[in-house]
Amino acid sequence: MTYNGVLGTQQFLDKQIVDRTHPAIIKGMAFRQDGRSLPRGRIVAKDKNGAMAAYEPALASAGTWAATTAVVLGALKLPTVGNDHYYRCKTGGTTGSTQPTWPTTAAATVTDGTVVWEEAGIIGVNDLTGGGVLADAIDTLVESVGPVIRHGTVVRENLDTAGASSAVADIENLEAVGVFAI
Repeated sequence: MTYNGVLGTQQFLDKQIVDRTHPAIIKGMAFRQDGRSLPRGRIVAKDKNGAMAAYEPALASAGTWAATTAVVLGALKLPTVGNDHYYRCKTGGTTGSTQPTWPTTAAATVTDGTVVWEEAGIIGVNDLTGGGVLADAIDTLVESVGPVIRHGTVVRENLDTAGASSAVADIENLEAVGVFAI
């Protein structure tokens, strides 16, 4: 189906992102060049430098790494010595007795005891101010500008929060910037 937006016509052939009764305002916005591919439907926000990046609401409560500690799948952690990156548990288990060498390449993994961590992003995007929803996928390794829905309606099931379901807080934060999930 085709849905009209302020910047022209957007086609959504594999997923319906925009509700036809509330056309979205879609802006081309500059993204942080961090080598990450972000899918259509991903919630994005401005980082501390004003560039768009993946929104990570759970980052505000992420703790720092600790030795011989049980970790569940999906948990977020920060290194004890900051490197501007955060990490998501890809395989749950127990951390090792010494902290791993944390990778800084997008989506790189490291084994820590029986836990496998994946580099999940750069710290600084846990607030939706200036954010929205990606209207189309973007590869930040090669593109610097992507189409972001800044006002309008998106289909709730198509919101992408890095594999987690969209929380009530995510929906409320989107509504605060003029994006309504149905």
